Amino acid sequence: MKIVISDMLGFEEEHDNWILEAAGDDTVVCPQNDEELVAELADAEVFFGYHSPEVFAAAKNLKWMQTTSAGLDMMLTPEVRAMGLQVTNASGLHAAPVVETAWALTLAVSRYLKHFGECQQKHVWDQFTPFDLNGRTAGVVGLGGIGRRYARIAAAFGMRVIAVDKHAPEKPDEVDELWPLDRLNDLCGEADVVMIACPATSETQGLIGAEQLALMKPTGIIVNIARGGIIDEPALIECLTEGRIAGAGLDVTKIEPLPEDDPLWDTPRLVITPHIAGWSNDRSRSVVQFFCENLRRYKAGEPLQNLVDQQQGYPVPGA
Repeated sequence: MKIVISDMLGFEEEHDNWILEAAGDDTVVCPQNDEELVAELADAEVFFGYHSPEVFAAAKNLKWMQTTSAGLDMMLTPEVRAMGLQVTNASGLHAAPVVETAWALTLAVSRYLKHFGECQQKHVWDQFTPFDLNGRTAGVVGLGGIGRRYARIAAAFGMRVIAVDKHAPEKPDEVDELWPLDRLNDLCGEADVVMIACPATSETQGLIGAEQLALMKPTGIIVNIARGGIIDEPALIECLTEGRIAGAGLDVTKIEPLPEDDPLWDTPRLVITPHIAGWSNDRSRSVVQFFCENLRRYKAGEPLQNLVDQQQGYPVPGA
């Protein structure tokens, strides 16, 4: 069996050795450029990593793709779906660093850290009152691993937690109320912080638009660490510019990298990080360990972890 590895962030030498040990007598190839990648995929059975989908067009022998990303909106094209592969993703593996970023953005907005950072650069001592989170309501959109972890932190900060989810999972103790996705508008109206943690699918594109933003409180905060496009960016820009909500934090944007002339850069009360929420010094270790276990399962003919429902675009809970 031939295994091809290509990841945009690469792996450490120790972790490469784990893959070689797990592969045993199988061939492991690490192409150095796209041309080599296409050539090596032509007779490969397994792909591990992350790449834009055009390289898989001639991979006629490919049977299993393990991605290093949870989101598959860029990879799982109709052409890739038509290949009949088993696709597994990294759902849950990056939850800790993603939620740390989500909570950092929440605090950055609620405590006006962007403004105070600008004051520091100007040597200006400008005191005013930030927003408290204790006793307020956090609304989580998508109660997967990331949403649940954010809910635990919000509850620890003394917040009431409500959530909406398409698949009606069992309600965790730290979530006070769990509603179906069709109550999204109710969540937007009740929550002081709305945190987006749902997968990017055709159903969730523009999920948060002008209607939902208009329902939010004037003191409300919205945070997106999922995918750009889930929030209608022009509607968000207008909402923030007019001061209709307190602020927003985005780790993702519809176009990435965000162009220099994009109006998001200069939108007031907005904190932006460059899609780094899932990056971590532990990333390589966790995804390689996960792949090695799934490789063992693949060789043994056992069910794979995080098997993706390719019509939904993510592993469906309980499926």
